[in-house]
Amino acid sequence: MTAAYDSDAELVARNVATIDRVQQTLRDLRKKWASINVHMESANGDVQLSVNHQGRLMSLSLAPGCTTRYTNEGLERVISTTLQAAVAEACAEFDEIERNAEQATLEAAQLIGELS
Repeated sequence: MTAAYDSDAELVARNVATIDRVQQTLRDLRKKWASINVHMESANGDVQLSVNHQGRLMSLSLAPGCTTRYTNEGLERVISTTLQAAVAEACAEFDEIERNAEQATLEAAQLIGELS
């Protein structure tokens, strides 16, 4: 084999490795986004719930006797306050991942720029 062939093969191998790293970074970010699952409990423990990475309510549990201890408006307030806190935490986690994604995007752009 010629030196030119070896050089081309090394360049291709480096480029493939770079592309693989970029793709792995994107897969890792997708997993992080999808893995956001926030569990939250009200201050008195009467309401427990969880939300996913989109802020969707995934589970809701009420302590025994909640429906007799609260009026419907009171229970709604406790649920709503707890849900808002969970969604805020999920958004904060999402934002942190987004900041990391922006950094990963810059690094990926640099790597891809090196391919030219």
